Amino acid sequence: MALYIVGTPIGNLKDITERAKETLAKVDMIACEDTRHTAILLSALGIKKPLVSYYKQKERAGAEKLVELLKEGKEIALVSDAGMPVISDPGAILVKAAREAGIKVETVPGPTAVTTAAALAGLEGGFVFLGFLPEKRSDKDKRLAPFLHSPLPLAFYAGPHDVKSILDYLYETLGDRKAYLARELTKLHETLSEITLAGGYEEEPRGEYVIIVEGKESSSPYLDLSPEAHLRTYLDMGMDKKEAIKRVAAERGVPKDEIYQLTVKK
Repeated sequence: MALYIVGTPIGNLKDITERAKETLAKVDMIACEDTRHTAILLSALGIKKPLVSYYKQKERAGAEKLVELLKEGKEIALVSDAGMPVISDPGAILVKAAREAGIKVETVPGPTAVTTAAALAGLEGGFVFLGFLPEKRSDKDKRLAPFLHSPLPLAFYAGPHDVKSILDYLYETLGDRKAYLARELTKLHETLSEITLAGGYEEEPRGEYVIIVEGKESSSPYLDLSPEAHLRTYLDMGMDKKEAIKRVAAERGVPKDEIYQLTVKK
């Protein structure tokens, strides 16, 4: 018994790996987001296997059923509509449940849209991947809050109906920054657009998007210091304690209370 996490092409079907084809051909069944979508892939590969629907809204119940099948000795491949399962797609609950049940879990890696877009944009030095932002404004704020002052680029997924509202939200929250929009990755009309959040995106949205927003440039020469030394530097300059705390917190991207506690310890 084994669960295989199988990466599938994000656009171009020729990107399927030999190992992915072998795995899909040998398992007893395939769990997928949309059986119709996966059926097209299998048809192109000449593979016939039972398909089990496994999607976000029924993920926990689906995981329980699949784990029972795995316990019976079945071998199951988990795929998403495109790319790697679990990465902003269903799968995390199933993987954890399988491990807890002592079931062997293997990965069969394949393409992911975010790394493909990062390469296309020429990023270096890493990035922060935040996936699809939640629908509610309060949940968006909560997701983004720890990264408002991150010097690393921020990467998001967005559907065609959400991309412009997401860009508006990012402009309101992060201010004007350079951004890249990648769509139709690996397909005939693969496109990378370079924009500013203030300028927005004028094209008619089509397909799934990867949005990469540049990180916040640091305006402080003191970030290599410890937080204590950073604060002490401003206080030694004669800056008011309240203003110094506020400035250090903003420059380091941490809550003001965290910096305030440094003064309490003195």
